[in-house]
Amino acid sequence: MTTQPLRFLHCKLIVVSAAFVLCLCLLAAPASAANFAVTSPWVYNIASFIAGDNNNVRPLSVWNADGNAAFVSSPRGGEYIIALDSKDAVRLRISLKNKRLFLLYENIPVTEGLVRTAFYDPATLPFIAQKVMKAMSAADSSRYSYYQRRLAEFQSRIESTLDVGKHLLGKAKILDLTGAQGEWVRSAVPGAVRPPKAVWQGWLDGDSEALRAALDEASRRKWLILLDPWTPAVIRTAASPYPFRLTLSPPSMKQDYFLHLHEIFLAINSKIKQHAANNNVK
Repeated sequence: MTTQPLRFLHCKLIVVSAAFVLCLCLLAAPASAANFAVTSPWVYNIASFIAGDNNNVRPLSVWNADGNAAFVSSPRGGEYIIALDSKDAVRLRISLKNKRLFLLYENIPVTEGLVRTAFYDPATLPFIAQKVMKAMSAADSSRYSYYQRRLAEFQSRIESTLDVGKHLLGKAKILDLTGAQGEWVRSAVPGAVRPPKAVWQGWLDGDSEALRAALDEASRRKWLILLDPWTPAVIRTAASPYPFRLTLSPPSMKQDYFLHLHEIFLAINSKIKQHAANNNVK
């Protein structure tokens, strides 16, 4: 007579234990990561770094061979959209009323060239990355701590990559005629000189004599003349006869952004070493 209640109690304990184990499994299982579509290839690089191994970020525009953004896709259903600002969203025909749209900035009142430069500025990059992290965390709150750790790693990578440039190019002398990448170079190289804005504008307005004089002086001093994909055509043409010059490569969607920043320093170092070897300079 006593065995039946005991058997019932035993079965009940098994059911309760199984339910408890199931609850633990459900709590331990991470929720699926939110998916993000990013309007700008510049922002995409940061977002994909913050996402880490989640592999939940894709670009809506990519860099072409000239380093300019080219549209490749539209947002898909269920994706959260990250745009640099309202103009960036409208450019890709994304409604500002879209409830899944996150704007990093409301409206950036600067030229495309200055926006591009910001993504080579080690003082500005952490602030942009922080805004990206906040947008991703707002849509994917279960990964907030993970995204925070990735943000900290992003900031650390900026510093460590800059240290490489300081070590390799601490004594380099450079005339910076880049359209954007010089911002990164000058942060690591004290000997990188940028013409004042008024002088630069004078060159663009047609003061070819002053431009040629600057290039001649850089050549006489054996400074590297540094260009990039966004150097204005008039300056690029004027610099073409000078052999000790280097045009940096544009970023690539197939390459980690920090590797791109690292290779800027490597390319400059290689050019300087090659020039020294060819001219017996110690």
